[in-house]
Amino acid sequence: MDADTMYDAFNRVFLTRSGDDVFYKAAINKTEKDGTWSASLDILGAQDAYERTGDPEKKILLDQLLTTWLKFTPPPWSWDGWNDDIGWFTLALIRGYQMTGNARFLEAAKYGFDYAFGRGWDTQYNGGGIWEENPEYCERENPPKEATKEALANDSLGKVACMIYQSTHDQGYLQKSQQIYAWVRTNLYNTGTGQINTGIDKSGKINTGTAAYNQGTFLDYTHMLYLTTGNVDYYNDAQKALDFGRNNLTVKGIFSRADGYLNTWADEFARGAGHFVRDNRMWSTYHSWMKQNATAIMQNRRSDLGITWNGWDQPTPGDNSLTANKFVSAMAWMQFTPPEQPNDVGGIHVIANQKTGMTIDSAGKYGNGNTVVQWGRNGGLNQRWLLTQNSDTSWNIVNLSTWQALDCPGGKAEVNRAMVQWAPNRDDNQRWWVDQQEDGTYKIWNKASKCALDGESGTANGVALIQSGWNGSSQQRWRLE
Repeated sequence: MDADTMYDAFNRVFLTRSGDDVFYKAAINKTEKDGTWSASLDILGAQDAYERTGDPEKKILLDQLLTTWLKFTPPPWSWDGWNDDIGWFTLALIRGYQMTGNARFLEAAKYGFDYAFGRGWDTQYNGGGIWEENPEYCERENPPKEATKEALANDSLGKVACMIYQSTHDQGYLQKSQQIYAWVRTNLYNTGTGQINTGIDKSGKINTGTAAYNQGTFLDYTHMLYLTTGNVDYYNDAQKALDFGRNNLTVKGIFSRADGYLNTWADEFARGAGHFVRDNRMWSTYHSWMKQNATAIMQNRRSDLGITWNGWDQPTPGDNSLTANKFVSAMAWMQFTPPEQPNDVGGIHVIANQKTGMTIDSAGKYGNGNTVVQWGRNGGLNQRWLLTQNSDTSWNIVNLSTWQALDCPGGKAEVNRAMVQWAPNRDDNQRWWVDQQEDGTYKIWNKASKCALDGESGTANGVALIQSGWNGSSQQRWRLE
């Protein structure tokens, strides 16, 4: 698979192990580790590969990479005046927490967001927003420069706040995420075209420059808020942002920028487009275009190393001084572009029982071990489930109210055992086979227990969702709506 090929090539060239330390080196011809924010961008690319596959060895690698990163970049981070740097620090950390469950990563992500938001959110100018580089640090530059508020710091930190909420259910983080978003939409987002502008200065003058990473970070941010709140306005903003990037930031449809000053270019757009298209089952609209970019990436790899730089529509040069960051975007894009157009199993669904019409429901209760129930359809987030696939073709089923996974407790093959929800870990007891039947319904059965989800013919709100041996009855058949 081309996604594996690109990920493996990146690791062959840049992944380094030195004693207990595991890191990506800074450039092809260097041995020293990449550091601080640029190392975070490398790690985000590796996280894309784990998101696609759920492979245990990739999870272990992520834990090692972030543990090493924290060893060499421990808080406090007052030495760095750039709030977007802390945005990338914390984005890799909170995403790492969601993937590995390592509480150190959550703790550091919360510290970083709280620190950057606390010093950076300002209402004296522009009615709010986070400074790109905090003013007191701008004054120390040689020569001193004017502080601005830019999309990159606001959108990266807004994503972090939303993900901390998903991981903790601390409403304060969701409120801050929506607060940042409202400011960005008012001041930096063109609601007519979908363009995200670079930034704004103290006088209110807007820098209308565009960049794929700005467009993509905003796209992923607004889609994340759509998933988390169900507010369709976020969905509409996300699609408009995606279409602007596709139509205005590409060369004949292909993302390609080979400028020497750039680190990554389209990595965040890969995540934003990939998540939006996958979760909303928009493959028929966007897959051929995504595949066009993937084909260009594979055709323009460096022949000896198998990696592709930011200029996807031209051959990758044999310059060994090129940094690791310049190869992350291509790797990221491949992780979100399936070789063939997927079916409609993935994405957001309400899961309804064929016999009773009752839907699988989290009851909106956050916490490991809470029973998953059935309830009459009401359109709430507690009845919306996100299905994503693993490399073994099994599925993860995560609730959009609690952000916890459908889980067979202990993976035990016990008939009538009630299903629960648990922090996602992609272990076998959270992996489900989703097999379409001749009548169009689905058998959903657990990888560990081999038992099928069963509605038990229950029609009362709150009845538990159970498992039992497959018998093909209508109470074991489910509609994905």
